[in-house]
Amino acid sequence: MGLYQYIREQAHRNDIVGVLGRWLKSHPRQRPDHDSPAFGLASDEFAACGEWTRQDALKRLNKNKNFQRIAKVEPKLIGIVSEIIKLQPHKGYSRPGAYHEFKTRISKLVGWNAEKQELVESDSYDAMIRVVDDLLPPDSGDLYPDGKPDEIDLDL
Repeated sequence: MGLYQYIREQAHRNDIVGVLGRWLKSHPRQRPDHDSPAFGLASDEFAACGEWTRQDALKRLNKNKNFQRIAKVEPKLIGIVSEIIKLQPHKGYSRPGAYHEFKTRISKLVGWNAEKQELVESDSYDAMIRVVDDLLPPDSGDLYPDGKPDEIDLDL
């Protein structure tokens, strides 16, 4: 069910994949047309992003004991992680740019620059970097490394 979940998570987009995502959300018991261009694009994207879905990333986060320990010591990290979870890719969204922004913010709270002594070790920093990396959605560079299809305007 990963592909269908990925498509539902694209409902915010303003393109044919977004239309398909909204349709799939409103028709949960029906199967989309597998021959449609929107389904083909969504399938290609899903395969290109390593079958990533926000739902699966959240499941991994909820099972992450290391993150839970770190968040208890430094609750500010919960706010940053919440921002990442709410992040919806949009035209111009850059995963590397978002990664750099969130990495800079967490580096003030964990690792060598941490205010709280329990989080100064590099293990805390590494654990949080993995959380950021796992939660950030893919961008058009991840999904279309050779460039987006010219004939269709995609709103990633």
